[in-house]
Amino acid sequence: MKSPPVSSCRGVAAFRRWMRAQDAGRLLASLRVRPLAGFLLRGSALVGVVAWAPGVHAFLAVPLTPALACFLPCAIHRVAFAWVHARRRRVAAGGWLAWLPGLALLHFFLASLMALAELPGALVFGVLLIGTTAVHGRRYRVTWREPFLAVGTLAALLGALLLGRSFQHAVLFAVVGPAALMGELYLGALAVRYDRARADAERLRAAVHAQLVEQQERDVGRLTQAMAEILGHHQVMDQALHEAGTAADMMKAFGTQRGLLARNGFEDQARQLQDSLRQLQEMVKEVRAKSRRFAGTEPEAVDLGLVLESVQAQVSLRFPYVDIHVELEPPGPPRALLRGGPLTLRRVVENLVVNACEGNGEQGASRVYIRARTEPLSGRLEVLIEDDGPGFPPERLNAPAEELYTTKSQGTGLGLYTSECLLRASGGLLHRNNGPGGGALLRILLPREYQ
Repeated sequence: MKSPPVSSCRGVAAFRRWMRAQDAGRLLASLRVRPLAGFLLRGSALVGVVAWAPGVHAFLAVPLTPALACFLPCAIHRVAFAWVHARRRRVAAGGWLAWLPGLALLHFFLASLMALAELPGALVFGVLLIGTTAVHGRRYRVTWREPFLAVGTLAALLGALLLGRSFQHAVLFAVVGPAALMGELYLGALAVRYDRARADAERLRAAVHAQLVEQQERDVGRLTQAMAEILGHHQVMDQALHEAGTAADMMKAFGTQRGLLARNGFEDQARQLQDSLRQLQEMVKEVRAKSRRFAGTEPEAVDLGLVLESVQAQVSLRFPYVDIHVELEPPGPPRALLRGGPLTLRRVVENLVVNACEGNGEQGASRVYIRARTEPLSGRLEVLIEDDGPGFPPERLNAPAEELYTTKSQGTGLGLYTSECLLRASGGLLHRNNGPGGGALLRILLPREYQ
C-alpha cells in the first residue's frame, strides 16, 4: 500500500492549521436572516446603481445583464451555504472548504465590475477590490503558508480578466491584481502575528497569575503558621497564668498560718510562681521576636521610582486592558524609608493598584495614574493613586479599614487593610478620597531618607 505524497500531507496539515485560526461563530452569525438579507440587498443595490442610476451609469457604463450574471453565483452560493448551516453550531472541514469558493465568487464579482466598467470607473472598482481582499485576508488569516483564499482570489482575477474591454483594462488588472493579493497576504500575516502575540501574552498572564496565587498561598501559609504558634503560646500562657494565680492564692493562705509546714508550702508555691512568671517572660520575648521578624527591625531605603515601575509592569500583565501610567516629579523624589524595604512598598502599592483595577467587582478602572513627588510642606514623600473606577462608597471614606471587609464577591478584604497596617508600621499614612470627576483617589505619605 502506497503512502500519501508528502506534499498532500503538508497541504492537509496546513488546511487544518488554517481552520483552527478561523472564527466559526462570526461566520455563522453572518449567515443569519438579517445579515444574509443585508448582503443580498447590498449586492443587488450595487448592481442596480451601476447599471441604472443616471449619473453613475454614464460614468461607469456597466451593462446590467453581465453584472447581474456575475453577482448571481455569489448570491446563490451564500444562500445555499446559509441554508445548509442554518441549525449548526460549528463549521466542519467540509464547510470551510465549501466557504472558500463563495469568497472567491465575491472577489470575481468585484473584479468583473472592474472589467465591465469604463476605465475611470474601473479604477474605483479596483480600489474596492483591493480593500475587500485586504479585509478578507485579515479576517480569514491568509498567509503564504495557508494561501487557500489567495488561490481563489487569483482564479477570480484571471476569470474576470477575460471580460476586460481593452488593453487598458489588462494593464489595470496587472496593477490591481498583485496589489490585492499582496494586501490580502500582508494583512493576513499581521493578523496571525497578532494572534500569536495575544496567545503569548495570555500564557504569560496566566503564568504570572499562577505565580501571584502561589506567592499569596505561601504568605497565607506563613501567616497561618505564625498565628498557630502565637495561639499555642497563648494557651501555654493562659495555663502559666492559671498556675501563677493558684500559687498566689496558696501563698496567701499559707501566709496566715504559722509553723514549719506552712513555711515549706510557702516556699514551694513561691518557686512555682517564679517559674510561671519566668515562662511568661520568655514567651513574651519570643512573640516580640516573631513580630519583629515579620514587621522588620529597621527601616530600609527604597527607590520609589523602581518600585512603581515594577508594579506597573506586573499589574499590566494581569490587567492588560487597563492603562496604568507612572509619573515621577522631576528630577525624581528621594528614597523612602520603610520596614521590610522594597518588598513592603511593592506589596502596598500593588494591593492598591489591583484594587483600583478590580473596582467593586462589577465595574473596574480603565485608567490608573500613579504620581510620586516630595510634598512641599512636610518634606515627606507623597504617592497619589487615581483611577476612573466606581470609587469608594461614601460610608467607607472615613471609616477605618476593616479586615475581611470587601464589596467584591471573590475578594478577601485584606488588600486595603494590609496596606494600611504596613504603612502605619513604618510611620506612613494612607488617606482615602474620591476624585472630583469620580473614581478613587488614594494619597500615601511615606517617611523619606535624608542625606
